[in-house]
Amino acid sequence: GKDLSVRKIPINSGHRQHFWQNNCVAVGLSAGFLEPLEASALMLIELSAEMISERLPACREVMDPIAKQFNTTFLERWAKIIDFLKLHYLLSQRDSGKPECFWRDNRNLDTVPDSLQSLLELWRYHSPSRFDFSSNNEVFSWASYQFVLYGMGFKTDFSLSQQALNEWDTAEKVFAQNQALSKRMQTQLPGHRALLNSVKEFGFQSL
Repeated sequence: GKDLSVRKIPINSGHRQHFWQNNCVAVGLSAGFLEPLEASALMLIELSAEMISERLPACREVMDPIAKQFNTTFLERWAKIIDFLKLHYLLSQRDSGKPECFWRDNRNLDTVPDSLQSLLELWRYHSPSRFDFSSNNEVFSWASYQFVLYGMGFKTDFSLSQQALNEWDTAEKVFAQNQALSKRMQTQLPGHRALLNSVKEFGFQSL
């Protein structure tokens, strides 16, 4: 095959420690960049704009306390995003086979925040819960962690938790009810051709 030229764009991942300094606020790429896995930078732009608009200082005397609030809030949000992104790499089995492998390197426990390691220990026997995330500044909810964990094959041992076993039984019943309801509704719906004929004759508003 042909040798193709590749444009390499170096990225220094990270974020600022102070986003709001005096009358300047870093938003978007000026605040930091991690990587595009979850498009978290776009979300932080929206969250930054929301907080700035709601907490715009009424006068210079209150600017410093508001800046401190902003910095504390977004330091926490960046840290939580790092945890969530790191989770994807930890659960992945991807390996290029080369000595230097980005995905494998990111599974090195020395690179995993203590906060995430602690949660992963907990999730070996308990599924992610709202009680694991008590802050009002959560960027990703406990449900998001469940989607990633179990979507990527993480195993939680529920055998020691009677409550979890009961919840699992309840979930299976709900799934079965949903399947039965779906089948019943499908028998009551018109076929594809009949629906198109009705739309052609009466339009969508009459259906």
